[in-house]
Amino acid sequence: MQVSRSLEYAVRSLVCLASARRPMDLGEIAEKERIPRAYLAKIMRTLVRGGLVSSTQGRTGGYRLRKPAGRIRLLEIYMLTEGPSKLLPCIGDGGSCSASASCSQKPVWIKVEQAVNEAFRNVTLKEMLPKKTNGGKGAGKRFEDPLSQERG
Repeated sequence: MQVSRSLEYAVRSLVCLASARRPMDLGEIAEKERIPRAYLAKIMRTLVRGGLVSSTQGRTGGYRLRKPAGRIRLLEIYMLTEGPSKLLPCIGDGGSCSASASCSQKPVWIKVEQAVNEAFRNVTLKEMLPKKTNGGKGAGKRFEDPLSQERG
């Protein structure tokens, strides 16, 4: 199983925003994460429409998370960038395969898909934040999410 480039870039840009203490503009995120600017613009529009990111214009504007990183689940990001998960076209659609009615594999693939969705549901963006290093002090501790204090 391979994660799409869109999902990878969306997660990287969200981690970048979660680590920032201020709004970031598109160019900053693109440069810091080495994501092509046009591709990132498309991803950010998706994340704004999906309610994970807010965008404000102006000199002090930019992108920022709309909720704490601990409340953003990997499954939400996946659904926004990829749509509903479907390992095989026949899952959820009995008519797309001529063998669907008697397929012994379908229940197994459904189980695998459910396990993948559950794993994505159980991972939050906060778990993906960089760990503090502080020159050895605080090593092993997670980065403190600036929004977690603002919004609980």
